[in-house]
Order: sequence, then C-alpha cells, then structure tokens
Amino acid sequence: MLSSGMETEMLILWIGLGAAAFYFLQARIYGRFWDRGLAARLFFSAQSITEGERCFLSEQVENRKSLPLPMLKVKFQVSRKLRFEDEGDSAVTDQYYRNDILSLGPRQRVTRRIPFCCRARGYYRIDGLDLVASDLFLSREMVKRVAEESVLYVYPRPARGASLDAAIRRLNGEILAKRHLLEDPFEYRGIREYAPFDEPRSVNWKATARTGDLMVNLRGYTALRAARIFLNLDDRGIWKRQELLELCIRIAARIAQELLRQGIRTAVFCNARDVLTGEVMRLAPGAGAGHMEQLNRSFARLDLEKEAVSFEEAFGEELEADGRDTATLFLSAQTDEDFQRLLERISRSGVEFTWMCPLFARMESDVAQPERLHFIRLDAEEMLDE
Repeated sequence: MLSSGMETEMLILWIGLGAAAFYFLQARIYGRFWDRGLAARLFFSAQSITEGERCFLSEQVENRKSLPLPMLKVKFQVSRKLRFEDEGDSAVTDQYYRNDILSLGPRQRVTRRIPFCCRARGYYRIDGLDLVASDLFLSREMVKRVAEESVLYVYPRPARGASLDAAIRRLNGEILAKRHLLEDPFEYRGIREYAPFDEPRSVNWKATARTGDLMVNLRGYTALRAARIFLNLDDRGIWKRQELLELCIRIAARIAQELLRQGIRTAVFCNARDVLTGEVMRLAPGAGAGHMEQLNRSFARLDLEKEAVSFEEAFGEELEADGRDTATLFLSAQTDEDFQRLLERISRSGVEFTWMCPLFARMESDVAQPERLHFIRLDAEEMLDE
C-alpha cells in the first residue's frame, strides 16, 4: 500500500500531466480551428458625406462555431484625417492605426459603431483588417488577414463668405445680361404683358386681340446653355499653400451648386490629378442633382499630394474653344506671370471670363492688369472662418 504522501505526489503528478495534456490539446485545437467560421467586416454608415460632418464606422465580427475566442484583436488602418471620438488602443502617425480588443463566445456576433468626424475633403478607403486571436491561456497569437474594402467619399463643404456672395451676384448679373442678349426666335415659352423695353416685333397680335391688352411672346435663350469652371490647383511657390488650394475647391463646389440650381449646365476642368485614375478632372456640361453628385465625387478624389499638370498643357483645346454662348470662370490662387499671360491671351481672343482669386489679407495679388484680366479678389480668411 502507498503512503498518504506518495498518494498526494501521484495526484499532483496526474494533475500536472492532465494540465499539460489539456494545454497542448487546446493549443492544437485553437491552432487548427480558431479561424473556422470567423467572419469580420468594416463598413461606413454612409457612402458619402460633407467635410465636417459626423459619421460612423461599423465593426462587425461573428464567430459561427462552438469554440469560444477569449481574446480577439481587430486591427486596421485609415487616414488620420478621420478623427475618431473613441480612439481605443490606437496610434496616430501618417495613418490612424486602430486596435480593438473583444471577446467572442460560441456562435456570437459583436457589432460596434465607432463615431468619427471627417476633418477634410477626400477619398478614404480601408483595404482590409487583421484578426489576431489567442488560445485559452493567451500563450500564442494567430493572425488572419481579411480582405474587406470600405470606401467613403468626403465632399468639399461649399464655401461661404460676404466677398464670395458679392462675386457670385456679379457673376449672375453677367450671366443674366448675356442670356437676354441672345434670344432664340424658334423657342416659344409663353406670353406676358407688354413692357416699354419690348420690341414691336415681339408683340403677339392674336393674344392682344383676345385679351384686349398688348401682349408679347416669351422666347427661350440659345445663349448660355452652359457654364464652365476652370479650377487651377497648380502651386509653384516655395511654400505650399494647401489651405488656399482646398479653399478653391470649396469655392468651385459652391459656384457649381448655384449654377445648377438655376438650371445652367455646368462643366468643370481641374489640373489636379484624380487619386484613382491619375488623370486630370474633365467633366462635360451637365445639369441636375446627379451631375452635382458626380462633381462632388470628382472633387473628393482630387489629389493635392501630387504635382498638378500645367494648366495650358492640360486644357489647351478647351481654353481655345469658342465661349460666346458659355459663361467662363477661372478659379486660381496662383497669380504667377505664366497664368496671367494665359488669361491675357484668352482675353485678347474675345472670350469673356471672370477670374476669382482667394487670398489672405497680407498677400499681394501681383496682378498687373486686374481690369483686363477681370480679376476679383476674395477674402480667404473670411471664408475659412465660416
């Protein structure tokens, strides 16, 4: 017979052997089956929003097996321009690196909605995420890459400011004047009462006889069926003026919005490259809410990290096109001599245009012939404070 001391030693031995067997068994089981039935996805609460707005990133993880996951890390990276309210276990360098830790029981799904604010216009994409799991004893880590793409368009916030409002009223006045100069005699829009400035040939004698009042025909307009915005985001200075370039995009978004609201078909040309295609922005005239959506998406994808293409090189044909039936607007914070010479040549060709230029109060415009170049200075500080 064994003594009580030996029995205790044997019990401890068997417990130790059992624990070791359990440790190696669970390690083998987790090593083989931990990612079976494990799914994860990231998705934004909206496809597109405007800069400065609040949005949510949903993080959904599902364990479809009976094996629990005591600790699971969800790791991904996104642009640091998306400011998360709950930073969690994360690091911010050139990118925002997030590391969320959770626990999943058998056949359990966990969904987290992470709020954030979009600080800047842009095209944001999460290419995938990493799942890092541990066994029951947290003694090892196992990693799985999930190819999950999530995309968010952040549209530019339309610029606001008294100087811009005045410039838009002036532009609208020029557009209105140009429209009334070229009526279409073949497009009939209705009749109205005679006014002193009406020409005798516009009198509708049948309607006059029927109503007893002098009535005239309303004609449509062939002129100004479209407007075009040339957005110059070239920046050749020693000091990069990112703030002014972003402001030019916001001004273009505001003016395009105003023109489309009036039913004017609007085209936009920009010499910055598209972050997806690498091509310059070239959108033909269009109208309606769908066209504004297309413009906003193109604005969001403009890449200011890469050098812009020469404005004349990018849009030589468009600049030389006859613009008599089109309102032409140049938006540029760049006032170098090459750009001024380009506008002077366009002015000599007879094309009517307006040049809007946002600058800070301390900056000199360096525009030699502001009247000839139809130069309008905008208050950049005022618009950035809005």
